[in-house]
Amino acid sequence: MRRLSGRRTARYEADLYLIDGPVLLAEAIESGVEIEHIYVEPDALDSNVLGSYGVDELVTPVLEGSLAKVLDVVNPNGMVAVARMSLGDAAAMANSAIEADAPILMMVDVADPGNVGTLLRAAEAAGCVGVVVAGNCADPFSPKVVRASAGSLFRIPVASEVDPVHAIRNLATAGVTAFATVIEGGVHPESADLGGAVAIVVGNEAHGLDGDTIAACDGSVSIPMSGRVESLNAAMAATIVLFEAARQRRDAHRCG
Repeated sequence: MRRLSGRRTARYEADLYLIDGPVLLAEAIESGVEIEHIYVEPDALDSNVLGSYGVDELVTPVLEGSLAKVLDVVNPNGMVAVARMSLGDAAAMANSAIEADAPILMMVDVADPGNVGTLLRAAEAAGCVGVVVAGNCADPFSPKVVRASAGSLFRIPVASEVDPVHAIRNLATAGVTAFATVIEGGVHPESADLGGAVAIVVGNEAHGLDGDTIAACDGSVSIPMSGRVESLNAAMAATIVLFEAARQRRDAHRCG
């Protein structure tokens, strides 16, 4: 459990990750996540999750306070599940975007686990068919991202790509239009055609997207801002663009 909590390579070698707490565990079970084991401290043994979902045979009791010694999270919730990892496929995601006329979110080098988790939540809420993590993103299956995603990780497909430029070109071949989010120089989100099969690409918190990634996209969007604010948090900026895309889809459906 210590290795799965702290080491990305250990998670991918074992094809396993950790889910912390009864609330997230309940969401995982309801979403069809394959649970391998559940470790429970005494105070959490009476949780309704165990009885109501019929997972008693997966439970191993552990000593009080032991989970805090192995988990890379603050204040563990007394219950941790080991779950089977499920990665999506970017090509299948592109096909889903075309069929549903819906967006994909692509994160490139988004380093903060909280931002990655928040972006997963925003992508699900805005109707994305999936999320692509590219470059040196925080691992979507790390304990901090799992917790920050608040269950969205269990419900929205997540694909991993090493090279964002290659990934964008593959999406383009499938018919998905890519828009880079940039601080300045792009069109306003409401002026971009975001209502169909598009990939909204967001970059690193400090440095944004590199030139090659921006050039690989079909266009770019910039959020107009007042005052002396230079930029928005990466998760906030991408969420604004995602929900503008959702608004355009709603308008198109009303007109249709």
